[in-house]
Amino acid sequence: MDDHVDAHRHCGNDEGGGDVRPGKHIKGDVQIYTGFMGNRGVIYGRASKDVKHTGTSVRKQIERGERWARGEGIELLEPIRDDNMGATRGSRERPGFKKVRALIEQRAIDVLILWEVSRSTRDATESMGLLDAAEDNNVDIAVDGKRYDPSDDADRMQLQFMFMMADSEGRRTKKRNIDSVTTNAQRGTPHGRFPYGYRRIYDSTSGVLLEQTPFAGDGQLLPEAKTLQEAASAVLSGTPLRRVCRNLNERGVPSPRKPRAKTLAENPNGVVNVWERATLRQLLLNPTIAGRRVYQGEDIGPAQWDAIVPFDEWLELRALLTDPSRLTVAVPRGPEPRHLLSGIARCGECGARMKASTNERRMKRAYACRHEGCMRVMVTAGKVDEMVEATILGLFDTPGFRGKLAAAHKERDEARTAGPSLSSQIAAKEAERTEIDGLRDSDPPRISLHAYIAETNRIEKRLEELRASESAQVTSPALRKMMTSKSVSEGWKQADLMDRREIIRMLLDVKIDRATVNRGRRFDFSRVTIDPSAFILDDVLEGQSMEWFGSGD
Repeated sequence: MDDHVDAHRHCGNDEGGGDVRPGKHIKGDVQIYTGFMGNRGVIYGRASKDVKHTGTSVRKQIERGERWARGEGIELLEPIRDDNMGATRGSRERPGFKKVRALIEQRAIDVLILWEVSRSTRDATESMGLLDAAEDNNVDIAVDGKRYDPSDDADRMQLQFMFMMADSEGRRTKKRNIDSVTTNAQRGTPHGRFPYGYRRIYDSTSGVLLEQTPFAGDGQLLPEAKTLQEAASAVLSGTPLRRVCRNLNERGVPSPRKPRAKTLAENPNGVVNVWERATLRQLLLNPTIAGRRVYQGEDIGPAQWDAIVPFDEWLELRALLTDPSRLTVAVPRGPEPRHLLSGIARCGECGARMKASTNERRMKRAYACRHEGCMRVMVTAGKVDEMVEATILGLFDTPGFRGKLAAAHKERDEARTAGPSLSSQIAAKEAERTEIDGLRDSDPPRISLHAYIAETNRIEKRLEELRASESAQVTSPALRKMMTSKSVSEGWKQADLMDRREIIRMLLDVKIDRATVNRGRRFDFSRVTIDPSAFILDDVLEGQSMEWFGSGD
């Protein structure tokens, strides 16, 4: 017997020097079995799938290992386990297996106990590394009640053969899974985890999946499906995602998010009642809710389940949620901003987004750079807000801006087949209105007051219709409100803070430079640079001249 094994033949009270009686002893949270051999061992258990999270499979592996260890007089360390983790090539790293390798390399154990070799690994390359580590550190491997010595040629050959079979079976299983997924995809049948808004019906005898449906047993939509349907309808009608989420949160509608430790402490049932924009957006963009089958990230056609949102409506919803103008607005995290430019204005020194500060001595409210390594820029918030708001109002009043903005959301083919563009029709009506105004303002007036009012009402009504059509092509609800309002100033006044922030973020790039001269209480307007955003430059202007944009000061 090796010296390091013999050294542990006796354990217990060193002063007494007597033999330790076999049996189970408790040391802290670790159950240790002692016997006359004194060998130290650890049981490693693993299972690829544990859908119900009961740990039954791994627990049985550990129980078998404990029974064998008691019979052999093995002194056991705390069992190590990896639940819901694969062991084939390409599987993610297993923390439990990593601990086992560390124990072997530290010579902290004399025997690794497995139910079968495939529990440790199904990768031939990884298995050779395990065998080499065990041989180098005099660690035996016990499999299904039989102990093998990796340094013995015959034992190592048997272990290698078992590992080869495990690797081969892993590859065959992987191929079967891929074939199954491919077949299900071609048939349009469900596979994998069932999606939010659906339930699955299985054969009570065979356990075979029969149907995936968004309907309950009474034929009514499931609560989760109804939530998605209502959310989709709200977004299509122009309601921002954040407002939909706010409504869901106020109603206490359970979200599909998994509970965290804090959630479980507050709610033992594990229900998460917090909706976030990113979560809702991901659910609404999933083709599954439109009755479509997705394979390897691609929509491959109709599925064999009912849609929650009709496919044509879902296409419109997808176009809305993936619109470039909306993607320029980052999904906010944490509490909603309370200041117009916090997280939007950039520091001219380091480029970081500036934050609002309300407890500065010199200023009631300021925008300040809080980026570590900089923190050198601070400016009065009110003055910067006024400059940005004036730029926005001037931008919408600039001739041609609304038309160019709407054109950025319009397909070129549609523009060619729809006759005169909406922007040209609006420009013609505005020119007609100017002409009518000139006739009335001439001295003497060349049109009666009655005729002037009638013509003005006719033109204004037509302009309102054209602007409504034009704004319908703009998918940002905040922009639509601005473009359909009677006046720009009125639209801006009625917009809430989040709508204003969305418009600014979409259209402008605001940068604040560091003060170079002490001007006392006078505000230095030159420190603020307001430029058109990338969306304006790339999608609205499309490389054309910026003369119509106006001053960026």
